[in-house]
Amino acid sequence: MASNSKTKPAVKSPTIYDVAAKAGVSKSLVSLVVSGDVGVSEEKRRAVLQAITELRYRPSKFAQQLAGGRTKTIGVIITDYKNLSFIGFLRGLREVADDAGFQVIISDLHNSPNFSDHAVSALMSMPVDGLVIAAEIPETQQLGISVPFVTIGDRTYVHPESDLVRGDDGEGMRLVVDHLCNLGHKDIIHITGYGGMSVKRKDGFVECMTERGLKPKVMGHGAPTTEIGGYLVAREILDSGVSFTAIATTNDAQAAGVLAALKESNIRVPEDVSLVGYDNSPITSEYFLKLTTVDEMGVQIGREAARILLERMNKDPRRAITKVSVAPQLAVRSSTAKVNSRKKAPA
Repeated sequence: MASNSKTKPAVKSPTIYDVAAKAGVSKSLVSLVVSGDVGVSEEKRRAVLQAITELRYRPSKFAQQLAGGRTKTIGVIITDYKNLSFIGFLRGLREVADDAGFQVIISDLHNSPNFSDHAVSALMSMPVDGLVIAAEIPETQQLGISVPFVTIGDRTYVHPESDLVRGDDGEGMRLVVDHLCNLGHKDIIHITGYGGMSVKRKDGFVECMTERGLKPKVMGHGAPTTEIGGYLVAREILDSGVSFTAIATTNDAQAAGVLAALKESNIRVPEDVSLVGYDNSPITSEYFLKLTTVDEMGVQIGREAARILLERMNKDPRRAITKVSVAPQLAVRSSTAKVNSRKKAPA
């Protein structure tokens, strides 16, 4: 049986035009009152404020910002929300942006057939005053960027007009190799992956191992820099029969996948194999994986990126491109130990 109940129409929020009509003034004068302009007569100010109260009108902060030529918004593009290595730089970025009165909007690459626009075009249409790229963005997509922007990390493609803030990936891998070699490891495998930072870290590993007269073993070329990527490459390593006493991954997410694969094969960390990650993401702490990892100093990188972006937006946009390199540190935890010389390396 059909219901006799009727759906109530949605209540329309009052607009600035409603306020103007009720107060008997123009829309422009309402805007002046809302923005605190001192040139409005007290009589008209009281009329506008009374209309705002009676209508329960809430001024659109976004509209006010657009009227001033600024949205006071910074867009940030990351690879995906599952990668916790972004937390550090986002925290540093927010610290500086908050102090400057800027909002931060975060988008992942959302590679989905349900989205016709890519992340860059979506943020440009909002619009934003500045952009931070912390993902692998194709050159063709970066052509549409019409605001100041900063790239974080060594990427496969960095736009020639983009400022750059990066961790020193070569130095980071030197810290890893030095640490493992000091523990007696000589048979070390590096798991690389997809993207510019993976290439830089792989090159750093190869260079450091070669300088020490050791054979650099690298696997996982083009692999996803994710937990499943690390897991699958670790399974490939174990199935191949190659010998090793330590594994160094291109990031912490991969290391988590490697740890799972080793555990499945009853290979202990660090008693049988030492494991080192990269990024010092939250999962690596003493409360979780207890993973030795390279701290890329994400908070500092985020602060630098925000500072450079704000300077370019507020000063001469034609100034020389800024490139900043931040020195990493090694966070030593319990996933690395001296080589167990009495036990044969996994093969």
